[in-house]
Order: sequence, then structure tokens, then C-alpha cells
Amino acid sequence: MVISGSPALHGEVGRVATAAAVGLVIVQSVEQGSGQWENMAAILVGSDVEVRLPGWRGPVVMVGPAEDLERMWLQASVLGADRVAVLPASAQWLANYLTRLREPTAGAVVVGIVGGCGGAGASTLSILFAAGAAAWGFPVLLVDGDQWGGGLDFAMDAGELPGLRWPDLFNASGPINAEQLASALPKAAGISLLAWAGAPADSPGHLDFRATAAIGEVMQAARSSFGLVVIDVGRSPESLAALGVHCDGFVVVVPSRFQAAAAAARLVRDLPPAPVGLLVRGPFRDGVDSQVVAAAVGIPCIGVMPELRGIADVLDDGHLLGLLKRRKVRHLNAGLLDWLEDRGGSGFAPAQPWRASA
Repeated sequence: MVISGSPALHGEVGRVATAAAVGLVIVQSVEQGSGQWENMAAILVGSDVEVRLPGWRGPVVMVGPAEDLERMWLQASVLGADRVAVLPASAQWLANYLTRLREPTAGAVVVGIVGGCGGAGASTLSILFAAGAAAWGFPVLLVDGDQWGGGLDFAMDAGELPGLRWPDLFNASGPINAEQLASALPKAAGISLLAWAGAPADSPGHLDFRATAAIGEVMQAARSSFGLVVIDVGRSPESLAALGVHCDGFVVVVPSRFQAAAAAARLVRDLPPAPVGLLVRGPFRDGVDSQVVAAAVGIPCIGVMPELRGIADVLDDGHLLGLLKRRKVRHLNAGLLDWLEDRGGSGFAPAQPWRASA
């Protein structure tokens, strides 16, 4: 159902619903539609209306044109909306979202790893989690979302591997073949990798509209090719906007310091609407534990990132994957998979192999 009084928005959403092969009910007010909610899989709320949805517990997506974006985010916060979709730019994403509502078993789980402050350890966690999941049998894609970072492929000693990088895909127009994408990416330690390093010298310094559109196509193809997509999102507003919207959930990594918790609290407010869990990194000082940090950030704690001795040398040497042998790392990865499964990770193996070996 779409709730909107805008004929233009009705048309935009109608085209998306047709592409996704889902039925659409158009109403102009909550009063007109509330009697039909039991038959709805999701409610799309137009940027032209300000409503509350008493009694509705299903997915909510704010939809509207780019000029209404600020209003959409405010309304999304009030409604507790799951997503915000700017049309027509996000039409492909919205079609994919509606398709997955119709076919909940289709598509990979996409999780964004975000550092609550600089140097929190998000890139390290992204690599360890992706590699750990791959070791348990998941088809995994690891995505480097930070073009200003040090490069995930270098941390994995994969900088010289042949294959496509982000800028190679920015010239793509239209849908990207899922199987061809999977086969064209570099692969290391059982992980397919989409990174920035090793890209052509004329790589763009920012994510323009064309790059953002290509990212949407890449992510749609990735959902069809893999069982789990792990994105090291980065902390820049453009990375959060371009990649964050494709995430089914976020894990925010925060050191156990109040200054870091304050920075993380500000960042969490800018994340696209989706489940968010906090991973606190030790060591802990007297009087500070994971729950104290979680209360300061304002999101639930889902685990503690263990202190990994010698991590600086491991990162410099490109031997990060050796840390997977440590029991603490396996336990951490198992906890993250449990959290994703509880959030509706439909692509996970029913045997839950991570629980037996963590």
C-alpha cells in the first residue's frame, strides 16, 4: 500500500510495483487504508503526507522526490520507518526490496560494518567476519565502501590479484549480470572482494550520481550471487548514503571510551533506518563495561570485540586472516551470525555450522 495524495508519486510507485510484480493499493489517507492492513506486506508513505500508523507492525518505507529528502528523514524517524527511497533514483532498489518481501528466501543478507569513530576497527572486523563466514560455508562478498581507506585488499594481501574494482563498474549502465559479476571479482581466502585499491589512476574522487546508480546495480546483482555481503561502509556521508541504503542491518564498532561513544551516537543518527547493533572494543577501564558504552551510544550491545595482540604487525604484514585461528575471533563471528539470523537472515544455512565450531 502507498499512502499519498500525489498523482506523480502514485505513478512512480506504480512503475516500481509493476517491475517487482507485486500488487499495489493506493490510498490518500490512513483512514482509507487502515481497514486493509491485514492484507498488506508493506506500507509506503509518501513525502507529501504526515501520518502515524497506529496498530501497523510491518515494514514501512518513506518514498518521495529528492527535493523532499530532509522531510522524508524526519518523518521516517517519527514512524520508525525501515527505509527511505528517493524516486526515481532508488526505483531499482525499491523494486528489489518489494521482490524480497514477496520472496523472503531470495537474496543475500547485507550487513554494513561501521566505525563509530576513526580507528575503531571496522575494517579489521569486516575482513575477519567475512573470512570467518566463508570458512563456515557461506558464499561471501566483502565490499570496500571507503575509497579513502587503506584498501581491504592490501590488508588481505590481495592487492595484486586480477579482477574488477569499483571504478571498473562505474561505467555500467542498466542491470549487471549476477553470475558475471561473481566470476569477475578477485577472490582471496574463499572471499570475493570488491575494493578500490589497484583501480585505474583516473578513479573518481567522489561518488557522483552515475557511480551511485552503478552501486545500486552492483548490490542488486550481489544479492543474487552470494549468501552474505559484508560492507565496510566507511564514515563519510556519501558512503553512508550510497551503500548504507542497501544494508539490512548495521554493526557499529566503538572503543570503550566515552568520547568514542559520543561520536558513535552522532553517527548512528545518520544511518539509514535498519536494525543496528553495537560491538564494543576493549580493553575496558574501571567502571566501564559494554553495557555502559551501549547506554551512552543509545543502541543495544550485541558483543565485545576481543583485544587482539599483535594486530598492528598483522595488519602491516597483510596476514590478518591468520587471526581466524583464535577461538575469541570464531566466537565473535558466531555471535554476529546469530544476531543477523535473529534479524531475519533468510539466506543462512539451517544447520547453523558456526555454532558447532565457535
